Amino acid sequence: MPELFKYLSVTQMALLFCLGSLAVAWLGVFLSRRLAHVWIHGRRNANEMIGLTLAAFSTLYGILLGLLAVEAYQDFSSVQDIVSKEALAIAALHHDFEGFPQPTQGELQEKLRSYAREAIDAVHPPPDVPQDPHSRSPGLRALFAQVMSFQAKLKSEEIIQAETFTRLNTLVEHRRYLIAAGANGIPKELWRVVCLGGLLLISLMCIFDMELHVHMILSGAMALFLGSAVFLIAAMDNPFNGGMTVDSGPLEAVLATFQEAR
Repeated sequence: MPELFKYLSVTQMALLFCLGSLAVAWLGVFLSRRLAHVWIHGRRNANEMIGLTLAAFSTLYGILLGLLAVEAYQDFSSVQDIVSKEALAIAALHHDFEGFPQPTQGELQEKLRSYAREAIDAVHPPPDVPQDPHSRSPGLRALFAQVMSFQAKLKSEEIIQAETFTRLNTLVEHRRYLIAAGANGIPKELWRVVCLGGLLLISLMCIFDMELHVHMILSGAMALFLGSAVFLIAAMDNPFNGGMTVDSGPLEAVLATFQEAR
């Protein structure tokens, strides 16, 4: 997603795309009637050829928007799924820590609560903080350090320790995936194609020869639908900042459960 739209709210983004498309379409209608109407429809009416071209172009452009919408939705759903899996892994770790003796058990559970709060902040990072998928988590480092320093005396403690390492590595994978997802998205080159295609589609609609009020209604309807489709893609393109953001509810619910269990 372009940086210009990255931190807009859903309402701001919807208004920008829908009303912006509508303004461009209506401005194009007035300009085409003044500047290009006689040149295009001078000797004979060109509505038939314009309509055929618009139909073919709309089909190709619609396929492009459809593919981008599916890709954006799949990426958004994958990120939400990872957030839920991370919450489940944290809850399972909290339960596994009960197999450690005191005071190690209490210390590990307290560090896990700190990491849960850190994970919630990672889902909704501040706009001015760059996200590095390979950055180290203070909470995970503290957990790894304490689990590695623990000296198991019983066979059951060795099993719990090994299972804990497996779950901690899973948390590392989830964290890197989520942070990397914030930097990924639809490439800028595709966004340029989407913008160019939208302008060409609106331009073709603007050069029809028809009564002004009908022209305004038809071009406005197409522009609003076009703007809403592009808005939907842009809103899901960044799941953490701006537009539609993933829900940190699973992590917050797990953290609330920890607070109740204390």
